[in-house]
Amino acid sequence: MNKNIENIGRYLKGVLLPEHVSHQHQQQLRREVLEEIERKQTMSVRIISWKFAAVAALVCAGVVAATVVGVKIRQYRFEGRDADGIYHFSSEPETIYERTYQDPNGTKQGVIVTTSSTVSLDPDDANGASIEQMQNDLEEIDLLRQQDARELVRVVDTEVNGQFWRTCVFKYVLSDGRTRTINEADPDKDKPRTPAQMEKDFEEIAHLRKQGLRNVVSVIETDLEGEIHRTLICRYVLADGREVTMGEGDPDLAPPTKMLSSEQIQEVGRLRQLKQGEFLGTTDRQMYGKTFNFETYLFTLSDGTVVTHAQGKPKGQKTELTEADWKELHSLRKADAGQYIGTHEEEIRGRMFVFVQKRYILSDGTEVIRSDGRPKENQ
Repeated sequence: MNKNIENIGRYLKGVLLPEHVSHQHQQQLRREVLEEIERKQTMSVRIISWKFAAVAALVCAGVVAATVVGVKIRQYRFEGRDADGIYHFSSEPETIYERTYQDPNGTKQGVIVTTSSTVSLDPDDANGASIEQMQNDLEEIDLLRQQDARELVRVVDTEVNGQFWRTCVFKYVLSDGRTRTINEADPDKDKPRTPAQMEKDFEEIAHLRKQGLRNVVSVIETDLEGEIHRTLICRYVLADGREVTMGEGDPDLAPPTKMLSSEQIQEVGRLRQLKQGEFLGTTDRQMYGKTFNFETYLFTLSDGTVVTHAQGKPKGQKTELTEADWKELHSLRKADAGQYIGTHEEEIRGRMFVFVQKRYILSDGTEVIRSDGRPKENQ
């Protein structure tokens, strides 16, 4: 059967907290960073999973015990289904690093790093399975991922106007013999950092921030009863070439006195993910040396609380694709409308892959270079 599944693997995020932040403010910052990076990661793999098929229907795998040292059993929560019928699951963010300190100006700061996973499942992939059955399979796959008990079967590199990222396609064999093929972020790029390594990273980031060498790639605003909470999603390029994405409280705004509860924050994130809410339109604003285009939604929570939620993206040359862009790219690929650039070989995780590289130009002029890598022995 022709099935589709996509997975967003584990990823690290830093959350830089403003002075005198409350626990609820921490939760809101954390959730907003998760939402923003999950959204980008989801778009980066969705179009691949539309084409990539060949996975079996979901069947309950039962309870799997974690017997390997360092492996954790993580439960997946069902978030709901969106307007397209896609099932959304997520694991609770796990804090792996947290500290507070004073910067050179004497201002109290805090850093939290969390890890989490989200999964979006096509309705065809469910094939009538219950939510519990889906969760059991996802939890078993999560355990196998932690043990790296998987086979890399495909690699897809995507470059949008010079911004590069890699998607790895892994095959998992479940305990009952079924196989699942899943798209994930590059595990070699996102290797876990030790606390000592994180300390050095954050020291370097603080230095870059002080020099003004940060790139604000998104602005998220939540309006609760007239009080604005703003999160800046910032990208820093470290000396070794790694890119780190941080969620930072806007230093120009005092922490709001009215805050959403943890449950309300989760509900806002779920409603945004499921595309449920009243669309209020788009506006342009000059901020941080750029023009940001904001899309604003009005959400009414289950307890009656009304929240206005806006996400702003810089206008100008794109470095990531919208959902409409991915659909257009999918159509171009289906029509074989790309310009062949060439082939190259690369050894990845002990296996040689042959990449076929093509260039696509979207209707708005965005250049997308896509390199599809397959195992050399299968050529």
